[in-house]
Amino acid sequence: MSPARLLLLLLPLLSSLLLRPASAVLCHPEDKEVLLRIKSALNNPYLLASWNPDTDCCYWYCLKCHYKTHRVISLFFLASNLPGQFPSAIGDLTYLQDLTLHKLSNFSGPIPKSLTKLKYLNSLTLDWLNLTGPIPSFLGQLKNLTYLNLSFNKLTGGIPVSLSTIPRLGYVGLDRNQLTGKIPASLANLKGNNLYLILSHNSLSGELPATFAGVDFGKLDLSRNRLQGDASLVFGRSKSTYYIDISRNLFEFNLSKAEFNVSLTYLDMNHNKIYGSIPKAMAGLELQYLNVSYNQLCGEIPVGGRLQGFDYSAYFHNRCLCGAPLDSCK
Repeated sequence: MSPARLLLLLLPLLSSLLLRPASAVLCHPEDKEVLLRIKSALNNPYLLASWNPDTDCCYWYCLKCHYKTHRVISLFFLASNLPGQFPSAIGDLTYLQDLTLHKLSNFSGPIPKSLTKLKYLNSLTLDWLNLTGPIPSFLGQLKNLTYLNLSFNKLTGGIPVSLSTIPRLGYVGLDRNQLTGKIPASLANLKGNNLYLILSHNSLSGELPATFAGVDFGKLDLSRNRLQGDASLVFGRSKSTYYIDISRNLFEFNLSKAEFNVSLTYLDMNHNKIYGSIPKAMAGLELQYLNVSYNQLCGEIPVGGRLQGFDYSAYFHNRCLCGAPLDSCK
């Protein structure tokens, strides 16, 4: 092929290269500056080695940019020994929609107020860290939040009522902390779809809010607290709850009078002061898990459904419960 003909074939390619903008950098300069401040605040950890100021930040690890605006919309630090306290500069990534800090064993300090600047945030996961101090009431300013997970930390104090003012909050995970006080009645105002309320492994006390009788939880876990009184209000024939765990509390109510919805598949009530008998209607439930041990139940375990399919340990240590899989009634 002659040089002239080769030049003609390459001319369109050369033209496209010459006409391309001098800079094809996607990263927004404001976001890049903030990200480098975060890296510096964390003492330039190996996890953020790709955060090189000479490269496009939209290609850095641990983050995601919007495909059109190229603003940073997701930041995620996962399973690392990342040292230091929560960098307040994260609040300057004002277009963030998802912030996930998970299983950072050396990450500590309180939750910074700068997070209130994240007006577009819809998912906040700060779990398996060493966060301390109270759950700040200013989290109620994050009005686009639908998912909140603060589990496995060292947070103290009560549950702020401000969380109930977040209009579409549907997942609240505050388990495995050191929370105290009563559960706010205002949490009944949560309106998220398929509502999850996970408060287990704390030191919460008092009775359940009466307002919970009108809440259709998807999943409710109140286990391993110091709650007392009547917990039967969380049950209801018209509800769609599939998971209820109220085990290891001080609840005291008559199980005979409880009404259950057909969608319930997981029910754990062990280690309480629940009395009465097991309702016959429970034989009609498609339960995958059941534990009513260590209570004050009496009477014969209803025959039918899946109730005889559970091990005896699901029923033992009650006052006078009998029938398969326990000893026969006399």
